[in-house]
Amino acid sequence: MVFEKPVEDVRALSTEIIRRVNEDTRRIRNIEQRIDKLENSISTLEEAVLTQTGEIKVNLERIIQKVTSFSDKLTGIESEILRLNKELGKAATKSEVKQIETFIDIVNPITAKFVTRDELDRQLKELSLRK
Repeated sequence: MVFEKPVEDVRALSTEIIRRVNEDTRRIRNIEQRIDKLENSISTLEEAVLTQTGEIKVNLERIIQKVTSFSDKLTGIESEILRLNKELGKAATKSEVKQIETFIDIVNPITAKFVTRDELDRQLKELSLRK
């Protein structure tokens, strides 16, 4: 009888140890499963981030090419405007064209009335006789 109690205590103690070890093992397994899930989630996120980063780089390159193209076109337009301004500087203004029209009308033999030398001489004689 004296030895029975320690054996029961040893059994109870060993049962408690086994129960605690099993509980700790279960907890460790749960933690490992959580860690595996987290690692999978992180891996998936990393892949998504890398994919999106690649897409962003491609889109950024396209945007840069378009901006460069627009810049080149704008430079071409600016040079064309400068060329046109130089050409316009050489062109006649409206008032200059009107002045040329007036001169043409004055010396146009079809519409202008010219005096012959004989007619001029006659008119001069008549004027001198009047005076």
